[in-house]
Amino acid sequence: MKIIRLLTLSALFSVAALAETTVPQFNPPVELDPEVLAAPDADAAWKSIAQMNNMDYLMELIAEAKGADKEAKLRFIYLRILRVTAAFYQKYPNDPRRWFCVRDMMSATKAVANPDGTPRGAIEDFVWDQTTWVVWIPQIKALAQAAATAPDAPDEFKMATEAALPGGLRSLVAAAAKAAEAKQSFDFGPLKAELLRLAAKFPTVRTFTQYPNYYVQFRTKTGGTKEEVLADLQEFVAQPNAALSESAQKEINKLAMADRPLEIVFTAVDGRKVDLKDYRGKVVLVDFWATWCGPCIKEIPNIKQVYADYHDKGFEIIGIALENARLSMKDTPEQAATKHEKARQVLNDFTVKNEMSWPQYYDGKFWKNDISTRFEIGSIPAMFLIDQNGNLVSTEARGPKLEAEVKRLLKL
Repeated sequence: MKIIRLLTLSALFSVAALAETTVPQFNPPVELDPEVLAAPDADAAWKSIAQMNNMDYLMELIAEAKGADKEAKLRFIYLRILRVTAAFYQKYPNDPRRWFCVRDMMSATKAVANPDGTPRGAIEDFVWDQTTWVVWIPQIKALAQAAATAPDAPDEFKMATEAALPGGLRSLVAAAAKAAEAKQSFDFGPLKAELLRLAAKFPTVRTFTQYPNYYVQFRTKTGGTKEEVLADLQEFVAQPNAALSESAQKEINKLAMADRPLEIVFTAVDGRKVDLKDYRGKVVLVDFWATWCGPCIKEIPNIKQVYADYHDKGFEIIGIALENARLSMKDTPEQAATKHEKARQVLNDFTVKNEMSWPQYYDGKFWKNDISTRFEIGSIPAMFLIDQNGNLVSTEARGPKLEAEVKRLLKL
């Protein structure tokens, strides 16, 4: 689930896409957060900003909400982001971190307000004044432009500005994505060269983390061989940007999984002993999912249908549930045990109700799930399709692709 994460490519690129203007007045349409204003110094105040960019914390806030309730809660969270970031910007106008606040204010504003100042949806206990939003929207746009060119702007903003130039990284990535979607050939030389150039110029920027995964997907879908992809990834590993290097190494590790049988051993939430070695001769789907994950839930009917159609022909499923027990370092052993029991019950009730009879792994560690972490799963649903020899053959077997791949492997 990446709905709330503000450190996205689109958020960064939007900073550079606005018309040039001078720094405007600052009249946010919300009450400034009192805790940030009362903080003794900028570092203490920044903790509130960091918390609102913490994925685990944000996922906890919406974990039990569904449908319209989840959308309403998301709008409330964006409003909270706007309050804390506006407070920091106003109190510490010379702190370089204020530009991150501008980026987050821009994203939050887009999430809750239409361009004409009307709300995108209701927000509980908040009185909407369209007049103030009409004034605010051009102000935050102008601030975003100032962030892109300010002398003390973080390198993330400078990199985003440069990447958004005509013929720059943004357009190269878009062209590669378009070619991948159409499964057409594509010259990755300019894209690779630009990535390496920017990574060398901005060695501390963390935004590069997401590029190797995109690169592998695009390169593979446009006909790149495994050897070619690995060679490119090795170049990314060798360059000076730590984020790009680390992420590229993870992609290399993922590709290496296909070279040997996967090993997964656990005791399922219902007590069954599971060892992937015992599934040799079967086609196995390892489904990384969670009961709180909307896209995962939408995939379940398709998975169940394929299971019903091909189980007796040699198709099996293993679930790795990234359930959130909401554990805290302050929990006593008894409190932790109670939380685990509650989360296990949620998982068990869900699988029984939805007739998901296959075994489920549970450890309650959320995104730090032992098995998903070992396989470097960064988002869910994630699906590993394993052949009869225990080797990984696909990580994209979703929707219609699942049945097609299962039939191919079962030679049906």
